[in-house]
Amino acid sequence: CQQPICMASRASLMSGLRPDTLDIYNCKSLQEDAPNILTLNQHFEQNGYQIWASGKIYHHQTDHELQFGNTYHSPETQAVGRGYLDAESAKTVEEYDRWYRQNKQQPGGGRGPAFEWPDVADNAYSDGKMTDMAISQLEYYRNSEEPFFMAVGYHKPHLPFNAPLKYWNLYDRHEISPAIYAGHPNNVSTFFNYNFGELRNYYGIPKGSENLDDSLARTLKHGYYASVSYIDAQIGRLLQGLENAGLSPNTIVILWGDHGWKLGEHGMWCKHTQFHLDNHVPLIVKTPKQIAGTTDALVEFVDIYPSLCELAGLEKPIHLQGTSFTPLFENPNKPWKKAAFSYWPASNRTNPDKVVMGYTIQTNRYRYTEWIRKSSGAVLARDLFDHQIDPDETRGIANDDENEDLIQELSVMLDDGWRKIAKDIR
Repeated sequence: CQQPICMASRASLMSGLRPDTLDIYNCKSLQEDAPNILTLNQHFEQNGYQIWASGKIYHHQTDHELQFGNTYHSPETQAVGRGYLDAESAKTVEEYDRWYRQNKQQPGGGRGPAFEWPDVADNAYSDGKMTDMAISQLEYYRNSEEPFFMAVGYHKPHLPFNAPLKYWNLYDRHEISPAIYAGHPNNVSTFFNYNFGELRNYYGIPKGSENLDDSLARTLKHGYYASVSYIDAQIGRLLQGLENAGLSPNTIVILWGDHGWKLGEHGMWCKHTQFHLDNHVPLIVKTPKQIAGTTDALVEFVDIYPSLCELAGLEKPIHLQGTSFTPLFENPNKPWKKAAFSYWPASNRTNPDKVVMGYTIQTNRYRYTEWIRKSSGAVLARDLFDHQIDPDETRGIANDDENEDLIQELSVMLDDGWRKIAKDIR
């Protein structure tokens, strides 16, 4: 699945609008950008579904409150800051916030170390507690005659990489290898220069442009793996709860992640670029009586809203900008989209006069980006990767003379837009 990053991807998925529509790519809430749009959860609720939600569904708490009201539930734990249970971590959060204040900078926002591994039960952290709550709600639905729409928004493996010790113990740090390609790609535009400030804001992470040493990089990857395994266990518990409640045979389940992640690739960490790694995300769907399978077809998060409508037999709202991917369930090899679109503002996302947008199309072979000044429409740079010969995106080929015709072809496809791509599906 190809999709824009983080807050934009959540707003896009839940609204059915692409991030460049109504400027959903910015940091504002969906309520601010698209206040009158019928969202996915609202559509199901208006069609008689009971709604229950917890965790990170939208990016902003104001959206959670407006979208779900008293059907939104926050798990309560003993964690402090951004989810710390270890006493030393909690102390660091306090000291770090104080340091920010003394240096007249923005507070640390509850940040402490980038990882911790206390020996605690799964439900000591919010993701485990949320799973307990969701399972209890499924037991309530067991005896209900009304359909339900449940949204469970797990936080991990987002930073900080905090997970119970038993999940860290699943991995031997000495067997964790560094990134396969840790160098910056050759022959790419300056818009791929990124200093992963999201990670650098945590305690103990080198500031400025200093590289992470091997030991720290290995520990961070260890924490990421542990966090993934922790959430994998919670998903397993939730699916078992669905089974135990007798609801599995008639329930659609969809698992998605809101962005990709770099673990040292390109010499970077986190997301916030137009590299393939930042935009390629999990998308797994389970439907009643569906035969297990996979597809290489290109799909996007805006396709989820219309797909769920079709699977549930609901009318699709006219504003939706995605395409239902349900035909792929019957024929995974069916000819599908020639390209998927993703968007990323490289700079000044809140100043309309200075926003530079990275408009990207991903085909079965190529990843092509045009960096465009929003106010003028001027193309400032182009980037192109050939995934057939360079899947790790080590070298840009946009400036190679032999690719002039290819650039023109991809540029036309990008300019034609998603409507033309959707129309071409047969």
